Amino acid sequence: MFDKSKVGVSFPPFTIEVERCKIAELTLAIGDDNPVYHSREAAQAQGFKDVPLFPTTPTMFSFWGNKEQGHQLEQVGIDVKRILHGEEEYEYLAPVYPSDVLTGTTTIIDGKTRKLKDGSMDIVTTETRYTNHDMQPVLIAKSTLIVRE
Repeated sequence: MFDKSKVGVSFPPFTIEVERCKIAELTLAIGDDNPVYHSREAAQAQGFKDVPLFPTTPTMFSFWGNKEQGHQLEQVGIDVKRILHGEEEYEYLAPVYPSDVLTGTTTIIDGKTRKLKDGSMDIVTTETRYTNHDMQPVLIAKSTLIVRE
């Protein structure tokens, strides 16, 4: 059962550098061949400063940037072996480009337990706020985790 006193807990910040090749790899993996995600020239022709961040790229940030995420969730009583990915949403506050160094801080913003006929399920929402190297807020990422008990 989720401990509601953990709502509001923030974890230490982490940093990640946005890599051009990772944006291209993601778009190739999902079959999006839009040249704006593969070529600086194509991006600039469309009015961007550089290759823009593909809309779902931040999913990788929490896995590769916050290497302590699993341990941090365990510290607040979440069994990471029982997590199902529920939902992701992103709010872009400013453009993010290759070579930007982002700092993210993750906070548990909601948590509840749903009773099931054969147990329970915790639904935990985290929010990660990212700033760029100029300390400008650029992105808010929310994740809903489902933990089957």
